[in-house]
Amino acid sequence: MNLLKYFRTIALIVFPMLFLLSCGDNSVPPMTEISLLKAHQWYYFSPLGLFPVDTPQQAPEVAAKPWTEAIRLANAGSSSTDNCGVVNRLGIMDFSSGKPTLYRDPAIFQHVTVDTLVFTKDGPIFNLYQNDYFNKQQTSEKKQRPLLVKYDKYSKLCIPVLTYEDLDLPGNAQITSIIPQKGSWLATVKTTHNDRVDFSYISFSTVNEDGSIPTPANIALTKKEISNTEFRNAQQPLKLSMAPEALQLLFAQVPHTFEFYLTSKEEGQIAPVIYDNTSQQSLGQYIFQGYSYVSSKGAVALFSDGTTYISKSLLYTDGLQQAEEVIAFLLPKLPAGFIYGDFTISGDTLYAAWEESDFYKTGRSGLIAVNLREIGKKLEKE
Repeated sequence: MNLLKYFRTIALIVFPMLFLLSCGDNSVPPMTEISLLKAHQWYYFSPLGLFPVDTPQQAPEVAAKPWTEAIRLANAGSSSTDNCGVVNRLGIMDFSSGKPTLYRDPAIFQHVTVDTLVFTKDGPIFNLYQNDYFNKQQTSEKKQRPLLVKYDKYSKLCIPVLTYEDLDLPGNAQITSIIPQKGSWLATVKTTHNDRVDFSYISFSTVNEDGSIPTPANIALTKKEISNTEFRNAQQPLKLSMAPEALQLLFAQVPHTFEFYLTSKEEGQIAPVIYDNTSQQSLGQYIFQGYSYVSSKGAVALFSDGTTYISKSLLYTDGLQQAEEVIAFLLPKLPAGFIYGDFTISGDTLYAAWEESDFYKTGRSGLIAVNLREIGKKLEKE
């Protein structure tokens, strides 16, 4: 099949001027801009909530903090029943209503770092930990420390379902990394002592390997030590050639010199998959980082500079487009020092995180909402 005739490009920019994407050392392969379209809305986060703003640089300035301590959209995603994201230090972003809605929950989020968000058959769940290098907040030994928290879309509440104590972990231990799997969850345990820091690795299992949430009621209590090799093997990226066909097709016309890693969320999978599209020759070169989503309807990939590849079938609701038809477009160019992050699609809208980034620190942050239907309408006129 000749994909080239379907490979269209469109640029979304704020200013009414012709914009051509250049290909410098830190830019993805160039695109030809074919039309101008404003089909987006910016938002920024503050401790008080989520607010619209004309551009990211107009968001109120904030002191940069280590990313584990900063307000930022840490993860976002969807399942057949849920569509949400987790905002570090703030709360839950619910995208299922047709507009981004933030539910603040300081009791859960205020003093901890939110990590991996996954979608189980019981609903969205995420894990919490405390970075004790940057965060010296003391936790009462008598207080139950939430480890896994479920978001209930009906009550709009975050409900702890598993604590550190449920796994018999001491007060000086933090689970800093977790790999959710059907039936068996793997975790890194960091234990801080006065004179040293120890790392160990564990797995804990649910009674039924059905993707349900591990809770004291259904956990098999088969927590066991595993080796760091077993944990790291579970983290190993897969080659892009092993990705679903719809995801591979996004890059069919992209030069092989474009090397990247993708964190991919795939319909029916409980945990993200990382894909590696690098070569041995890429050592010391710039490697692009991106996020992707794959469903039965197609795929979409978004990179940190805003370059987006999407199956044309996701731009239309008539069901007539084929997933192998690919479109590339560029989200509005961010100011220097800003990047795009994780994203989700709800209905006709793509919601993507943006943040002001300086190495390990994050300053201002927020969302962009992009109207995919408007892009589709514009393409129909081309």
